Amino acid sequence: MSKTYFKITATSLFLFLFLVSCTEQKSSIEPPKVVGIPPQNAYTGLVMLDDGEIRHYGPDLYITTKDQGVSWDTIAVADGNLYGKKDPLSGEYIRVFAGKDDAVFAVRSIGGIDGEWTKNQIDNNGAIMIKPVVFIKNGKRAIAAFHTLHRNGSGTYYSDDGGINWKKSNQVNSPPHQAHGIHKGQRWNHGGVEPSVVELQDGRLWMLIRTAQDNLYESFSEDSGESWSTAVPSRFYGTITMATIQRLQNGSLLLLWNNTTPLPEVEHDGGYWEDVFTNRDALHAAISDDDGQTWSGFREIYLNPLRNDSLMATRFGEMGSNDRSVQQTEFVELNKNKILISLGQHPKFRKLLTLDLNWLREKERYDDFADGLAHWSHHSYIKGIKGHCAYDRKPGALLIPHPNKDAGQVMHLKTKKDTSLVSQQRGALFNFPAGQKGEIVSRIKINKGFKGMLISLHDRWFNPTDTTSHHFAMYNFKLEENQATPDTWQILRLEWDNTDTQKPGYCSVYIDDKKLDPSIPLQNNTINGISYIKFSLPAEKDDNEGVLIESIKTIVD
Repeated sequence: MSKTYFKITATSLFLFLFLVSCTEQKSSIEPPKVVGIPPQNAYTGLVMLDDGEIRHYGPDLYITTKDQGVSWDTIAVADGNLYGKKDPLSGEYIRVFAGKDDAVFAVRSIGGIDGEWTKNQIDNNGAIMIKPVVFIKNGKRAIAAFHTLHRNGSGTYYSDDGGINWKKSNQVNSPPHQAHGIHKGQRWNHGGVEPSVVELQDGRLWMLIRTAQDNLYESFSEDSGESWSTAVPSRFYGTITMATIQRLQNGSLLLLWNNTTPLPEVEHDGGYWEDVFTNRDALHAAISDDDGQTWSGFREIYLNPLRNDSLMATRFGEMGSNDRSVQQTEFVELNKNKILISLGQHPKFRKLLTLDLNWLREKERYDDFADGLAHWSHHSYIKGIKGHCAYDRKPGALLIPHPNKDAGQVMHLKTKKDTSLVSQQRGALFNFPAGQKGEIVSRIKINKGFKGMLISLHDRWFNPTDTTSHHFAMYNFKLEENQATPDTWQILRLEWDNTDTQKPGYCSVYIDDKKLDPSIPLQNNTINGISYIKFSLPAEKDDNEGVLIESIKTIVD
């Protein structure tokens, strides 16, 4: 045996003892934490003042905190549109926003955010969802990214005089989604929308754009936002969801987005308007220290807590935006390497979240269900679109008392025919820090009546019930009935390595340290690294009593 094999085995033995004892040394880094509720849909409204006060504006009010989000007060104002980002040269606050009848307005403070304001119409092109102003060229130019109601793409307004006068760039678009392959119908073809812009260290501007395709699209400007290159797919997955990219004070880039893919489109005559959203339950973050060349994280920073709700589509009624999602974001920096994030749309789904950026750089994640199924996606959809583009849900997995211990809980994943559901498949996904090389160790027990389970490693979130997601996985492994011992707790271990540029990637699978031959070859390349494991019980004619999962630990290099 090689030295490498002995090293791996020693690691596995340690993890085996670690998992059996069900103990975990908790990270000293605080995970994402909910600290409040935004007063309007996220993407605009957050303002950081020089004295550390943070405000989040909404219609005719703002909420304010002077203690980094620990406590909040509400202040009424006459006009909730009068806020913006601070011009580093003039000290005034600037904002561009959409009005009625296709009008676009720019507002500028006189004497600070609580002073007087000027308001001027700068366009009538129907621009909407206009992002907060970004200052480039050491503050000499202000940029506001926009798209329009007319599905003709995204562009930027720019000002060289502190927000008094504005000009407009060309607009760039994305191609329409087509019904082909796994898709029997078209997605909502809204074009390239909701752009987010950041200045790169070489002076170029980088725009990330929401599209109906599988990826965010990207465009670049060589002239500080006056013109934009043809938009092309970026490295980031994301479909019909917003991205927010921003440079941090330490020079790093931070991206917030939904690293998710919806269910394949069913046959329908639509395409102009949305039908149902199936990829807006998980919000992600990644960070880059080399100006976007490499990224770490790809972690879930928030999962929709109502993602399994039997009344998901209609609970809470029509309040504000009816979209029950955890997409759309804005953030400001706090002290101690933390940020405050505003996210979501529907008033009962919006949240203010603090995130320690060091959490994105962790290399391990562990779960023993002490928090129940809070860290897993496992929902199934009930037939029938209701409310605003939504399915009601049912849990796809169960949390049950540990069958062999006095304390603790385990996840039970099984299938039972249910004709009320869109799909008979059951699945469960777990997210971890992304890596091109890593190891997953899980303590499992297959039940009598187990009829096989597909295990897939992915670089993005898929629906638990998606029957096509394995086609896009990096690795797939089918655990057969004869490869594990029924009613016996065993250690399942997967090791993958995509780092050798001279050889194809591979994944090795072990049951109780016995390697199952052969190793699995890499099925699809990934530029971002693997960040998900998906357990799937395929839809069969007979029920599948499935598997119990006691714990899982992931480690990436």
